[in-house]
Amino acid sequence: MKIRLHKNATTTPAQRAYIQNNPHLSVASLAKKIGVSKTTVRRWQKRMDVYDRPHTPKRIKTVLAPIEEINVIICRIAFRAGLDDLGQISGSFFKTNCSRASLSRCLKRYQISRMPALSRSVPFNLKDHTGTYFYYNCFHLPSFVEGEPPRVLQTLLDCSFRIFHAQFSTMGHTFISDHIQDFPLRILGIIYNDPVNLCDENPDNRNINAKNIGMKIPDNNLELLCRRLDLSFFRINDLHTDTINELNRQAKKIVNQSDIKKDTPIWNTNKTLTKQICHYNFELSLSALKQKTPYQAMEAHYTHFPNSFKHKPTISVL
Repeated sequence: MKIRLHKNATTTPAQRAYIQNNPHLSVASLAKKIGVSKTTVRRWQKRMDVYDRPHTPKRIKTVLAPIEEINVIICRIAFRAGLDDLGQISGSFFKTNCSRASLSRCLKRYQISRMPALSRSVPFNLKDHTGTYFYYNCFHLPSFVEGEPPRVLQTLLDCSFRIFHAQFSTMGHTFISDHIQDFPLRILGIIYNDPVNLCDENPDNRNINAKNIGMKIPDNNLELLCRRLDLSFFRINDLHTDTINELNRQAKKIVNQSDIKKDTPIWNTNKTLTKQICHYNFELSLSALKQKTPYQAMEAHYTHFPNSFKHKPTISVL
C-alpha cells in the first residue's frame, strides 16, 4: 500500500502505532527511543489513527463578501484576537470559512492588522491575580433587512481568560452591571472603546427614533457606573479612522444591494447569540489560552487562586 506522508513528517505510521500501543512508557522515553520531540509524542498519543491529516479544508474561500468582512472586523475589535484565533471565532459565530491569508488581507485593508496589546495600552496590571478586567465595546449596526430598525450590540471580554458576553441591548450600564453581578471572578475595572457606529451613512435610518437605536453611551455614564461600583476605568482610542470609514462604506454597499436578504447575518437575535457564545466559552480551544477553552482556563485559575473568585465558576453563570 502506498503511504503518503507530509513533507515535514518526522515519524512513520509504524512509529506512530508504537507510540499509541505503549501508553505505559513515559513521554520522555518514547521521544528518546524514536528520536522525536515530546510534543510529537503527545500529539500521536491523542490521535485515533496513524495517518496524516490534510492541512487545509477541501473547500476554502479566498475572497470575503462585504457582510463577512464586517463580521470579521467586529470580531477583531470585540475579541482583539490573533489571526489563528480570529479564524476560529469568526467561523464559530458567523460560519465564515476562509483562508488565513484572506483574513490577513481583510485586516490590512481595514487598517486593523496590528492592534496593540491591552496590557500596553492601559495603566493596569492585567495579570493581577486578585481579579480581572472587562473590555467593553458598543456597536451600532444596521439590520440589513428592509423595514427593521438598527441594532445595538454590547460586548464584554474578560481580559484574563477571554470569557465573552454579548447582548443586543440599548442600555449599556444595565448590560454591564448585570454581568458584573453574575460573573464569578472579582471585577477590578473596565476598559472601553469609543462606540462603533455603522448607521450614520445609511439614508434609510434618518427618520428612525434615536430611542430605538440606542444613543452612544457617553463616557461620563460609564464612569459614573464604575465609580458607583468602585471599579477602575480607562478609555482607549486605538481604532484607526480608516477602519470606521471602510466599515461604513461596506455597510452602505450592503444596504444598497437589491437582494438584501441573502446577506442577513445569522446573529440577529439574542437567543441565537447566546448559543454561539456558549459554544465559544465552553468548546472553542484558543491559541492565546494554550489550546484551552475560556472556561477551562478559568477553572484552572480557580484551583490556584480561589480567593480571587466570588464563587466557584459554573456553566450556569457564564
